[in-house]
This record gives sequence, structure tokens and C-alpha cells, in this order.
Amino acid sequence: MNRIECQPLNILHADKPTSATVKLIRAVVGLPVNILKVAYVWQKRADQRRQLSEMNTRLLRDMGLSEDAARQEYSKPFWLP
Repeated sequence: MNRIECQPLNILHADKPTSATVKLIRAVVGLPVNILKVAYVWQKRADQRRQLSEMNTRLLRDMGLSEDAARQEYSKPFWLP
């Protein structure tokens, strides 16, 4: 019976990692940062829409917004731009 030799796949200790391996490692390392960036944008958007919902007609008019346009904007979920 022939014995097949298998070499372990160890991408972190390879002599010369491929560009695909490098891209994968960068993507995995950058994932927490990207998640935090998205969470920050969503939080700011939610805060801005809450503030918009609390504005009176005069303030909306000063900004050039109608009440309907403001209502349409602050009714959107935070994840939608």
C-alpha cells in the first residue's frame, strides 16, 4: 500500500505567502475596524434623525425642509442612507 505524504497548510508561516493569502489576512485583521466604522455611521445617522424628528416647523423651514420631507427622512431606519 502506498503512503501519501500530506504537508500541513500553514498560511501564516509559509515562506512566501500568495497575494490571495495576504488579502485574506488583511481583510480579517481589518474586519473589527470596519465594523466599528459602520456602527459609528449608523449611530450618527440615528442621532441626526432623532434630532430632525424633534424640530419644529420654523426650524425645518429655516433649513429649507417641509414637514413631509422631514417626516420621510426621520422615518427611515438607521441603516438606510
